[in-house]
Amino acid sequence: GIRRLRDADSEDKSTMSSGVLCADECLKVFEEMKIRNAYQYIVFKITDDKKSIVIDVKGEPGASFEDFTSKLPDGGCRYAVLDVEINTKSGATTNKLIFIAWSDDNASVKPKMLYASSKDALKKTLSGINEEYQATDRGDLDLAEIKKKAGSV
Repeated sequence: GIRRLRDADSEDKSTMSSGVLCADECLKVFEEMKIRNAYQYIVFKITDDKKSIVIDVKGEPGASFEDFTSKLPDGGCRYAVLDVEINTKSGATTNKLIFIAWSDDNASVKPKMLYASSKDALKKTLSGINEEYQATDRGDLDLAEIKKKAGSV
């Protein structure tokens, strides 16, 4: 097939899209999570043919953080949306959805680049998520840090 040429030095990062498309199910399941709290987390992956972003795994409501992190592969990359409970400034608790980009330092360069350049395609689809947390090793997968990023005080 024809390789799409990309100018890596282009100032406008939005043009660095990889051509990977987001499967319809991503939005449908995300809406169920957002509106009905149907899932604790959703993990997304790019298909082996590098054409689309699909759902890898969904976490049942109440699934633990350890359960979530166990679904992020060593030496691999994934996207995820996680439902976290945060403490607001007023002292109340509320739930927030946060986007998590998992890109293991030990992953090979090609998947890392593919996931980095395809991230916006997914984030644009998942409306209403403002915060993104990037993790590159297991130590980064720290629930307290993720909650802080999601706005917890």
